[in-house]
Amino acid sequence: MTSLKRKLAKLPQNPGIYKFFDAGGNLLYVGKSISIKKRVSSYFANKNLGPKTDQMVSKIADIGYIKVFSEFEALLLEADLIRNNKPFYNIIAKDDKSPIYIRISKTEVPIVEITRKPESFKKDFIKGPFPSARTTKEVLKYIRRIFPYCQHKNPKKPCLFVHLGLCPYPYSSELEKQKYVKNIENIKKLLAGKSKLLVKILTAEMNEYSKILMYEEAQKIKEQLQKLEYITTTYHAPKDFLERPTLVDDLTTERLKDLAKKLKLQKKPRRIECYDISNISGKHATGSMVVFENGKPQKTQYRRFRIKVLETPNDYEMIWQVLTRRFKNNWPLPDLIVIDGGKGQLSAASQVIAMFNKDIPVISLAKRLEEIFLLNNSEPLSLPKESPARQLTQALRDEAHRFAITYHRKLRSKAFTT
Repeated sequence: MTSLKRKLAKLPQNPGIYKFFDAGGNLLYVGKSISIKKRVSSYFANKNLGPKTDQMVSKIADIGYIKVFSEFEALLLEADLIRNNKPFYNIIAKDDKSPIYIRISKTEVPIVEITRKPESFKKDFIKGPFPSARTTKEVLKYIRRIFPYCQHKNPKKPCLFVHLGLCPYPYSSELEKQKYVKNIENIKKLLAGKSKLLVKILTAEMNEYSKILMYEEAQKIKEQLQKLEYITTTYHAPKDFLERPTLVDDLTTERLKDLAKKLKLQKKPRRIECYDISNISGKHATGSMVVFENGKPQKTQYRRFRIKVLETPNDYEMIWQVLTRRFKNNWPLPDLIVIDGGKGQLSAASQVIAMFNKDIPVISLAKRLEEIFLLNNSEPLSLPKESPARQLTQALRDEAHRFAITYHRKLRSKAFTT
């Protein structure tokens, strides 16, 4: 147990999969979590896990793990390991040992669902097998966020998913049905691993809509492309992690080196702070500060700022407020500051840094074209999607935006109920 305690203490906070082994080196169980350390530690802290889990924990002699970049990658890696290794406690946890598949019916209005009997639907699109219903449902959950689909066979009344924006309700008109069938083809391409072809097709459609001034349709496709971009530029398949278990650490180091090189920094930025402003017409304006150390999020060091009311919305003044309050605190100084925005936001941030006599490099990242603005460059820095430096700055900006908008929504909800 002393050896296990040492291993527990060294487990990372990263998302990934964990593996339990018995004294003979046999694989007992594979699980996934957005925080390996928290999830694994919970097995040893909780004494009432149930008979089967208690029995499993009593047999654990060793712990292994593989870090990944996202929960989605952890999900697919877990499924791959369970399917190939069949750990004893994963298998007995299943309510049915038959494999499970994703099925898309070949009907006038295709329905997306899961099945354990693919042989009964030979004309339909089938993808699988997956090791469990839970895994399959989670894969579909991720896909549905990009391409909403229908599970409802009754055309008379819209279901709950329609109201949640997760079902396009293809029964409302012939036009909506045609658009839905096209959407289903996109899902098939994604499940078939043809994501790059899918991006190419969607980009062409978006450009065509823009040419004929159908900007709303173009915007919808743009949002789909932004969600797909994660899969096509930063997604890694399970085999990548199995062949190279240190992939996360290796690529994180590569991203930091590339960022230092592209920005002409004297050294790799150990601590990076990124700032974002969230508001609607200046109301309930909030700012966020997220911190990455050695390329990894440090959520305990994140900070939120409630911005004082302004007569008119002014992003530059808001950035000024947030950074001024940040530097009044005795927090560790960053090696690099990233601001969500363009030249104006960059200028406001640099003025605050100068006011506090800090010698800290600062850049801004414009979302529209994903361009990096630097103080001493007249032209923005444009990096390709596959650039490690771009992937790191986007991860920073997206995390800052998520953190800011979460607080912004909380304030709006509080104002609405009071």
